[in-house]
Amino acid sequence: MNAHAANANARRRVLLTRSDEDCAEWAARFAQHGAEAVAFPCIRTESLATPELAAQLAAALPHADWLVFTSRRGVEAFAALAASAPAHRCRIAVVGAATATAANGALGRVDVVGAGGTAAALAATLVDVGDLKRHPRVLLALAENAGDTLERALGAAGAQCTRLDVYRTVPAPAAEPRRPLSTLRVDNVVLASPSAVTGFVNMVDVDVPAHVYTIGPSTTAAARSAGLAVAAEAREPSFEGILEAMQWRN
Repeated sequence: MNAHAANANARRRVLLTRSDEDCAEWAARFAQHGAEAVAFPCIRTESLATPELAAQLAAALPHADWLVFTSRRGVEAFAALAASAPAHRCRIAVVGAATATAANGALGRVDVVGAGGTAAALAATLVDVGDLKRHPRVLLALAENAGDTLERALGAAGAQCTRLDVYRTVPAPAAEPRRPLSTLRVDNVVLASPSAVTGFVNMVDVDVPAHVYTIGPSTTAAARSAGLAVAAEAREPSFEGILEAMQWRN
């Protein structure tokens, strides 16, 4: 192997900072593109399922015109909570393709998929096609630490939003000492949420340069606030978006 090829291979070692199961999924996909992924989970997810939340959902669901999800985790947490709730006849809107796949599997259908893969893009799509004047009641099944982009945008368009936080993302706690990035032998770091940024800086001492790639604007903002230099941001919050940002698309 010549020096150029060796360097190219070295540049294809990627640190994945998502949850355990999500790291495994993306590692397999990176392998298909000739990259070696190093799983280093920096977050975990927790369901917020309680009898009180299940009762809130059961009360809100029959009156909803729209049921909205911004992540696969939200779909999974909702489906578990709604197992004993009345059948829902509302339309279902999701943020992007991965969430659509989860909703189709768990709930049997999806009516609207946001065009840009972000909460803002999904809100814009619903304002455009959701007929919110006649169907204003929107039930949002979100992460506890998700922003309020959807509520604000849909509320401004006349929607009556009910938000239920059905899960949370928890960053890894601060480690002492933190692990030097150099020991992980990677030149690329993928950050897929603000929580992953927090977990990453809690656990890792960035003692060598690395190319940091983020999944979207909020993650980029969190990374820069943590003192990380961002090499590129995905145009859409997905594996394909990250791959394109890294310029490895075949």
